[in-house]
Amino acid sequence: MGAEPIKFEIPDEYRVFLPFNRFPPEIRQQIWHESVSTPGMHFVKLESRGRHWRWISLNRLAQLITQQQNPEKDDDYDEIAHEVKNEVTPKRLWDTRLVPVSPNQKSDISSYHDLNKQMAALTTVCHESKAVADSLMAKQGALKLSNGKLVALGGSSDIVFLEYFPPELFESGCGYDIDPNCPSLDNIRRVAVRYCHQWQEKPLPTVCSLCGLVHDTTGGVIYPIHLYHFLARHLPNVEEFYFVDYFLLRKSAQSGASPGKLPTRKYKCGNRTFYEANDEHWNVKPQVTKMQTWLQDRFIRYAKASQLSRHKNPEKVRFGVLACEWDIVPPLSLKAQPMPPVPKGRNKRMLYEEQALRRNRRRVLRQKSRNAQLMKSSTFTANVPFVFGNPNNSVDFTFSLDWRQT
Repeated sequence: MGAEPIKFEIPDEYRVFLPFNRFPPEIRQQIWHESVSTPGMHFVKLESRGRHWRWISLNRLAQLITQQQNPEKDDDYDEIAHEVKNEVTPKRLWDTRLVPVSPNQKSDISSYHDLNKQMAALTTVCHESKAVADSLMAKQGALKLSNGKLVALGGSSDIVFLEYFPPELFESGCGYDIDPNCPSLDNIRRVAVRYCHQWQEKPLPTVCSLCGLVHDTTGGVIYPIHLYHFLARHLPNVEEFYFVDYFLLRKSAQSGASPGKLPTRKYKCGNRTFYEANDEHWNVKPQVTKMQTWLQDRFIRYAKASQLSRHKNPEKVRFGVLACEWDIVPPLSLKAQPMPPVPKGRNKRMLYEEQALRRNRRRVLRQKSRNAQLMKSSTFTANVPFVFGNPNNSVDFTFSLDWRQT
């Protein structure tokens, strides 16, 4: 686990920086820009408009099976060249839209909620900050949801965690044979998807139950062909791609991990922090590294050869793996706390004893009042009982009163 964050309080008199207005306009605008430049993670998905996913049509099934019948493979066989030679333009236009992964905002840990609050605050501070907020919103490349809510500013370093398939299709080795018709995908520059461990652990059927085709399962591994199809065809401006491995753990000091600082690339959202993983500080599994290498190679070759690809510089796309750590508060002790004893009920014996004490106290007071002596008219002496639990305790005191002054 990393070091605990340093917490400190800023006095009220230091919360306002008075010389700010004397700065040059360029410096002030740079400060406004930096106030909303914290990199974050946003969780969105492609949602079908008006109908549910339906993967393969019966009219295309026989044609696709014929197209993917490969000749005998030899050393010079190029799978990408054979795939590109036989591919056809998807004729199915499937209208989709970008929506949050979680329908409930309270369970959505995406950073764009804080981003929208910061932008709203900028519009109310002053005219200069409002102008900066308006320019950021109008900048080309801003990513927005279907309802118009801002997700990421143009040119920001935020990462979009994207779900573009239902889980059963994402775990398969099918190709991406639809057109999602979602223009917002063009504005995604940094994208992350979940690394699916089912690609190694899933049984290998002869024919895919989803599309009816025979996929490449070299070495007992299912390779997600749909992933490099989707990247090359529908994310033309992507610059970075990440697998998010939720099972990835940090190396301990005993395992030879360097005591140096972790890489500076990290993305905080909610109670999670995503770190860019490397072999020096994290236990990256060999199969994850192998899948990343396979995907990067297939993506570059396919994007250069396919006429369906829209990406112009596939060799410049950066590939990596993200690890996730949770900031979870330790649970409270499950041991039951000792409870105070329950007071017993008031029975007849207790009532009788209390009544006897009250009768005895009244009797003592009456007896003292009978024994009081008469005093002169100008001087009075009183014997007033002073009782603290014992009726025999008393204090005698004397006071005088001048009747002429009354």
